[in-house]
Amino acid sequence: MIQIAAVIQARMGSTRRPGKVTHFLAGVPMIDHILRRIQHVPEFDAVVLAVPDSPSEAPLAEAASRMGVRLVRGPEEDVLQRFILAGETVQARHIARICSDCPLVDLTLAQTLCRSHLESGADYTITPDSIPLGTGLELVRLDTLRQIARETASPIFREHVTNYIHAHPEQFRQNHVPAPAHLRGKTFRLTVDTDPDLVLMENIFKTFYTPLQPVLKLEDIIPYLDSHPELTQINTEVVQKDWRKEAK
Repeated sequence: MIQIAAVIQARMGSTRRPGKVTHFLAGVPMIDHILRRIQHVPEFDAVVLAVPDSPSEAPLAEAASRMGVRLVRGPEEDVLQRFILAGETVQARHIARICSDCPLVDLTLAQTLCRSHLESGADYTITPDSIPLGTGLELVRLDTLRQIARETASPIFREHVTNYIHAHPEQFRQNHVPAPAHLRGKTFRLTVDTDPDLVLMENIFKTFYTPLQPVLKLEDIIPYLDSHPELTQINTEVVQKDWRKEAK
């Protein structure tokens, strides 16, 4: 049985920036950067790209084939069910949830969370620290996702996979793990939702990406952003969507 499967949720549609996951960064589609990055975490026993069951997702299916990862199709809006399908497909006990708009998930944090999650026996593992948006991930038991699916049909919890845990913390064993020092207290926005986010990410990849070193290190990027505040100003005005305020 696979212990941890990294599941990347992705879709071609996006309310703010449709097609962003295939946008080129340093000449490479963003989804390729993400998949390659996640493949570099040895604690992940499998990597699965979970996409909606729609013909419009063909570019993502091609990316999965190109990068040698498993593809799972499921409901577009019921992302929770899509994660459960992904976990069951590869017979994983635990899921690492990763978003396809985050091409700079921190690899050190990923390894630390995986190890601590297995050692603690928790249902859910995250870092409580303030870190750059887009650099984090979360670990959750597949059985915990099944439990959530049994307990709620609310679209707000079916679309936002682990927010039921945050809304009902007393029901779950949570494990909070300190983030690496290079991430803590940094407020940079390193996720891709809008055109300004893409402009910043293009600058970062143009500076750091090379074919010989395709996996960027946050240990290098964070000091660079600290010393180039004009870059981080590019997307500081972008307002992050709050799932709690979404009308369903």
